[in-house]
Amino acid sequence: MSGGPTANVGPVDPAPAEPTPGEPAPGGPTPGGTRGLSRRALLGWGGALAGLAAAGAGGAAVGAHRATAGAATGGATTTAGVHAFTGEHQAGITTAAQDRLYFAAFDLTTTSRDDLVTLLRTWTVMAARMTQGLSAGPFGAVSGPYDAPPDDTGEAMDLPAAALTVTFGLGRSLFVDDSGADRFGLAGNLPAALADLPHFPKDDLDPDRCGGDLVIQACADDPQVAVHAVRNLARAAFGTAVIRWAQLGFGRTSSTTTA
Repeated sequence: MSGGPTANVGPVDPAPAEPTPGEPAPGGPTPGGTRGLSRRALLGWGGALAGLAAAGAGGAAVGAHRATAGAATGGATTTAGVHAFTGEHQAGITTAAQDRLYFAAFDLTTTSRDDLVTLLRTWTVMAARMTQGLSAGPFGAVSGPYDAPPDDTGEAMDLPAAALTVTFGLGRSLFVDDSGADRFGLAGNLPAALADLPHFPKDDLDPDRCGGDLVIQACADDPQVAVHAVRNLARAAFGTAVIRWAQLGFGRTSSTTTA
């Protein structure tokens, strides 16, 4: 036995087993994708990390901001069940989660930049009205000229705003489509972070239910109010954009809130 110093070494792990031919080594990357992390897990971890950040130092800043921003801040509740539409950012970003969700992605059927601008301006006016508990247009479902169609489909008549928020998003294909075409002269404005996610293990995605030039997220405590909002915005897009895919869902569940 050597008289030199000795180290207190714990149990040694056995040598790792040889991987089966054709399979990745343990901990190694999955062919064509990420290191064994599923898309669902990534989104779950992203939400958890965001929640931890808000609960930590960032939470104090958010709380202070909400206390001082007042009714002008997007996401602030001005009256019971009504969120301000305008503010520092869109409502629905930091707003407390509502009960129900309707998410829809749209493909543009025009290549005119003017048509795109007109659509976004029209959507803005309509969404601002509906989030305040008003009809989609000034006449509503039962008023207006006798020989003209109503400017609201009427599903939300006599219903409160139900904390409705309408959040708009822009897809990567709006800036540069799959063929590399810059249809609207927006390629120079493409955010570097707006990139397609890579393939994940166990992905089985339907291409027809992925992507989109524009997206709308309508959240409310009444599912009928959320559906009404998206339906009327889709109606206003006739001739300019069509729904590519849509999904109903829950914004708040027993696992995410105690309210």
